Amino acid sequence: MHWLVALVAFTTASMAYLIETDTQLTPFEGVMILESRADFDRLGEQGYLLGTQQISEVKFLVTHVHSDSSKLYFINSCAYDYHWKFNQEALKSDMDLYDFRAGAYTDTNRELIAGSLIRYDSYSSTAYPNGVYCMEFWASDPIHAEDVSLVFSLLKESMSYAFDMLVYHPTGETQVRICLEEKDEFESLGIGVIFTSELYNDVGYSALNTGVACGMLIDGRESGNYSHEDIVVFQHIPNDISHVAGVITTIPQTPLSHINLRARQNGTPHVFIQDFTETEEYQTLLGEYVRFSALPGGYSLECIPYSEVVTWFEAVRHDSSTILHRDLTEQRIQYLPDLTSRSSIAYGAKAANLGELTQCLPAGSVPDGYVIPFLCYHEFMEYNNVYRMVDSLSALDEFSQSVSFRADMLAQIRTAIEEGTVPMWMMKSFTELQRQFEPGVPLRCRSSTNNEDQSDFNGAGLYESFTHHEREGHISHSIRQVWAGMWTYRAYQERDFHSISHNSACMGVVVYPSFRNEAANGVAVTQNIYDPLVAGCYVNVQVGDDMVTNPDAESVPEEFLITREFPLEGEITEVQYTGFSNRVAEEERVLAQAQICLLADYLKSIHEHFTNEYDVESGDCDFAMEVEFKILSDGSLIVKQARPWVPGHRQSEYR
Repeated sequence: MHWLVALVAFTTASMAYLIETDTQLTPFEGVMILESRADFDRLGEQGYLLGTQQISEVKFLVTHVHSDSSKLYFINSCAYDYHWKFNQEALKSDMDLYDFRAGAYTDTNRELIAGSLIRYDSYSSTAYPNGVYCMEFWASDPIHAEDVSLVFSLLKESMSYAFDMLVYHPTGETQVRICLEEKDEFESLGIGVIFTSELYNDVGYSALNTGVACGMLIDGRESGNYSHEDIVVFQHIPNDISHVAGVITTIPQTPLSHINLRARQNGTPHVFIQDFTETEEYQTLLGEYVRFSALPGGYSLECIPYSEVVTWFEAVRHDSSTILHRDLTEQRIQYLPDLTSRSSIAYGAKAANLGELTQCLPAGSVPDGYVIPFLCYHEFMEYNNVYRMVDSLSALDEFSQSVSFRADMLAQIRTAIEEGTVPMWMMKSFTELQRQFEPGVPLRCRSSTNNEDQSDFNGAGLYESFTHHEREGHISHSIRQVWAGMWTYRAYQERDFHSISHNSACMGVVVYPSFRNEAANGVAVTQNIYDPLVAGCYVNVQVGDDMVTNPDAESVPEEFLITREFPLEGEITEVQYTGFSNRVAEEERVLAQAQICLLADYLKSIHEHFTNEYDVESGDCDFAMEVEFKILSDGSLIVKQARPWVPGHRQSEYR
């Protein structure tokens, strides 16, 4: 399977003719000549790179390398997912998988070349105005110019209709390094080379989460409070976006941004459309009720009556009320390493997962601190009659009917919490907590609730963190700020969409020394999100403290896959870049190779630990952990959060 393909459709037709050669192939197996694009499409797989370009892929295999009888076979991808299976079954080879790897993925004594021919439909340049067919090889294959040249010549003979569109695309850093070292040889052989940064440059459309939504198309600059009936167009996405029907951005986003994590959880269509606000379509439909369809290869917007918006929302909203579980018997402020996953019911999943991380990562790589239990939040709310205040305000008709009124009432609730009185017994506990840290050290205070960081609800970006400084006095000041975050407009709207009982939501508070002078920060998924069948992990990272989860308008993070393979006896860690940071020089990378290898080690440990903790079957491609990390100025790697990666939400059958 191609190294970066998320397939959304498969062809089911086979080639309609048989090539008469020494090796007899049936139409179901493959061919040795492609005479047209139609032949290519019938033999291959059509799909989309995740959120980017439409592609078509045909696998090929070259046999008898370094001889006068080299042969190239185009493989029917409907019949064979793997090159070695084709070699064994269609070509009747007696090679087992180990021998195939030894013969195909080596720079010495190579007998075979296994690759894919990828048709990038949307790519266009001066040299290739009609698109390209890219020769691509397994990312860790150390293929050199001589062997690429053999493939190049065989392909030109076997698909003459597109000989002037053939280029070589080195997909992994191993191939990039070889390509740069042998640059003169590639040029002398007349082989065009295109790098990833060129191939994905100037992508004008990206569907980060597909789906259908109905609502009013509005300008995201006009208001900070949005409703479930809004399809919002952002030129810059604020950190505090509430639940909306759909999202269109005019700046690129990554799959791991907070807004997209919530979009995946809720089934919210989320796309990037370059210069959308400059289009006539935007100007015409702004302020109108529309049906927004986001597909991998494009989108549509069409006017609809308001009644259809109501029908759509009734179909997608959660209609069964949920009362969240919480343990209000635990009064102790706990040391994070003493927590396990079972502690989440009293301290929240974020804190519990930090405790679990200390069990699988080296000392010093997880924040060292404490967590305040749910009981303190609950007792504070009772002591200050805030629950009663919530009930009385939310019972008002205008609260449910007016966005602005609801936002104002929620602001009053937050003020009541921030200015509320902390019971004396609680103040003593908080004072003792503050004494556990060195005087003058800023303390990071983070939410840990019973409705975030869970396998079916990530709650990404719903709640706020605060750094407590000595000049602010008692730490209860910042703790109340965190508690008040339970009642932000965006948090309330999200719970309301999921029909979660608001007063059953509880908040613990994680407290640890604040990290300073970050060299980089990032987020990763312990799974190859482009092709879960190929082991690996996906990483977004940016220099400094420019958060990947809530990026600045002009901040483009570094994106790459890390795969670990065992072609022979040894292990290969391969990096495949899909995007580059715009905050470093063009030839530089945010993370050094040693840092990437260390991160890969940590991610592997995290994945294995939580696979056991959540009682997930080993090898389950649907399970992964989403991990937030930092690289400090001294080069140390800190993992500050881990939570289950919520797979894409399946929408209702609304049409």
